[in-house]
Amino acid sequence: MKELLISDVHGNLEALDEVLRLERWDDIYCMGDIVDYGPSPQECIERIREIAIPVKGNHDNAVVTGMECGCGYEMKELSQEVRKFSREQIDQEGMRFLADLPMYVTTHGKLLTHASLNDLFKYLKPETPEEEFRSFLDVEEDIVLLGHTHIPMDRTINGKRYINPGSLGQPRDGDWRGSYAILEDGELIFQKIEYDIDRTIEKMERMGFPERAVRILREGKVVP
Repeated sequence: MKELLISDVHGNLEALDEVLRLERWDDIYCMGDIVDYGPSPQECIERIREIAIPVKGNHDNAVVTGMECGCGYEMKELSQEVRKFSREQIDQEGMRFLADLPMYVTTHGKLLTHASLNDLFKYLKPETPEEEFRSFLDVEEDIVLLGHTHIPMDRTINGKRYINPGSLGQPRDGDWRGSYAILEDGELIFQKIEYDIDRTIEKMERMGFPERAVRILREGKVVP
């Protein structure tokens, strides 16, 4: 079985469409944050709704509820500023879809969630101490699929494997290319994909996104 792992699309339709064009799969798992930061949230919702098994991310929740996204201080103000673009574009059906997304899903021996179990905001990174993963101790599944950090990860802790494919639409590892992963018969391959970033940026500029949001996308990391 070939499983396509994506997360943190963040309204980046060009990155999403490029992956869907290049890859073939049996299942697609999306670990949340379909919207926010990018210029095409409605279209990304429509794609994911048709083909993927998704869970709710903190930005999906913030767009629907108006609550804080729980971002770090370096992104909080920008996140609040750009969220209006998502809310203006997403139709009622799209909002209902985001509102109804589950916090976690279990399927084929895997648990999918965005940040941590029943927690939309916790950052579990490659360097995070093992005790911070304790919320998964009673989970039966041997593989946990995560998102949220925008950083690829493959860790095994107490016999349980934790995989984060990184961010498809808003990388934070210093590489602007979209990040995703393929899991096939237990073998994990991380991938980076070039897409038409100029088209994405053109949309952002036309809509009036802050210049900092454009630079972050271009550089693949948080910049002042």
